[in-house]
Amino acid sequence: MVGSVWASVEIIVGSFLHNLRIPLTGAILSFAGVYLLVACFQTWKETGLIWRAGVICALMKSISPSAMILGPMIGILTEALILEFVIFIIGKNLVSYLLGGALAVFSTLLQKVVGWLILYGFDFITILDALYRFGVKQVNLNQLSPEYAVMVIVVIYFSVGMIAAILGYRSGRRYLRNRPDSLEEMNLVLQQSSLTFPQNQGQRYSLLFLIFNLLAVISSLVVINSDFIAAAIIFPVGYIGFCIFRYTRAMRRFRNTLLWAQFIVITIATAFLWNGFTGDNFFSTDGLIVGLKMIYRAVVVITGYAAISVELRNPLIKSIMVKKGFSSLYQSLGLAFAALPEMIATMPRSKVIFKKSSLSFSMLFQKAEIILKLFEKEDLNRPTIFIITGEIGEGKTTFAQQVVHDLRKKGLAIAGFLAPGIDDNGKRNGFRLSDLSTGVEVELCTRIQHESWIQTGPFYFNPEGLKRGHELLQAEQAKEKQLIVIDEIGPLELNDRGWADSIETLCRESIVPQMWIVRKGLVSAVARKWNAGNVWIFDIGQDTVETVGNKIGEHLVICNLGN
Repeated sequence: MVGSVWASVEIIVGSFLHNLRIPLTGAILSFAGVYLLVACFQTWKETGLIWRAGVICALMKSISPSAMILGPMIGILTEALILEFVIFIIGKNLVSYLLGGALAVFSTLLQKVVGWLILYGFDFITILDALYRFGVKQVNLNQLSPEYAVMVIVVIYFSVGMIAAILGYRSGRRYLRNRPDSLEEMNLVLQQSSLTFPQNQGQRYSLLFLIFNLLAVISSLVVINSDFIAAAIIFPVGYIGFCIFRYTRAMRRFRNTLLWAQFIVITIATAFLWNGFTGDNFFSTDGLIVGLKMIYRAVVVITGYAAISVELRNPLIKSIMVKKGFSSLYQSLGLAFAALPEMIATMPRSKVIFKKSSLSFSMLFQKAEIILKLFEKEDLNRPTIFIITGEIGEGKTTFAQQVVHDLRKKGLAIAGFLAPGIDDNGKRNGFRLSDLSTGVEVELCTRIQHESWIQTGPFYFNPEGLKRGHELLQAEQAKEKQLIVIDEIGPLELNDRGWADSIETLCRESIVPQMWIVRKGLVSAVARKWNAGNVWIFDIGQDTVETVGNKIGEHLVICNLGN
């Protein structure tokens, strides 16, 4: 919830500042982030809360339509880690909030400097130094060294961070004092989707290209700084051409006239400042070459960052992270996205946020607490899932059919469907959809070509069969039933096709336990995809029909007693 609140502030305030093209937007957003985190921490003083909220907010930032997501994501996560670390070391008190806030806001300046160095190289520092010395000379303040200017800037950033921490601390404490004894119930429908990271349907993704882009950017910068002129021209230009071809939509930042104006100013300034205004020749050819080289380097970096940002949206990366133990992170992220529309709707207009920050925070945080209670309530109402698994062609459907028969003998009401195969001389030619409530069967798919049917692989799917399957998975069908059977869940559903939408709706709107038939190689992915409750897995190669029927029956009886 804290991550979702933070993301809503980033979206509303960030859009307001960017649209007005206000300078130091990063520092202002960092101020808002520190204020928000310190305020929230007064209610939930839970160790690790801040850095976890930073991870959630950074990942939510990753779906921004902007082609450049790495900078904002790194900035958000860095602020959260710094503030969390200082609180961990010093303790949960005002001193740690002040120091943590100061360092968090100051980190935006460091990030900006590092970004400049990556973008333009160390020659950019030389130009800034020359520009500063020229400026102080014009106002007869030659005694003011660059170190003095840096110190003043650092003090300003530290002061801004401390002010944010103080205001956040006061707002959080004020909210606690005026917090309602009981939070009103809200009739909210939070749309939680399995598509946490929507994909660009026209974009191809590849882990190999992600690695290639990382290496290509580094290699391009190396050759640009080398003495091999041919390599410095051929390789980076070739890489830029490749990115334009593969990531056309991500290159839209180069359509920004302000970016090219910035490039022109830097080039001209470098030509005039490179020699530090020594001698009579103000214009330096060497400086012009250095300026053009800096812009060349910047184009390569911006292109590479845009390409890497695209590849980071690869759904396979999500799958790998889930397999490596990050399933809780993605579940939390799904909840944060579900809450985001309500958070944004609660946010007042951008101008009001700054004028009445305490009131804005109070409204936002009260909504957050109400939604959190809703999440906790829904967490208790997630359906239990029984998965029947085995290898392809091992007889999963037949096994499930026998389990259903055994459960019905125990007096349990079962809905849903099975999909027995249609065989011809030992070859699987299709599947039928069998309604477990009525026994009525309809052809689901076949290898025989039908022009009006939907082709998936070697099979043609009957629209009427698909329609009937979705009808049987409606929440209304689950009323007064003890179990819903779905045969089967496979690659189509994992790619948000097939029965995916109906399963998601059923998991959200009904607490009736479900039995899924899943091939063995897909069990882990299927079990993590939907927001279900406890998952029981039965392998038909190891468990008997009687054992499975007894275990499921016992659980269903307990559920009925609980209800």
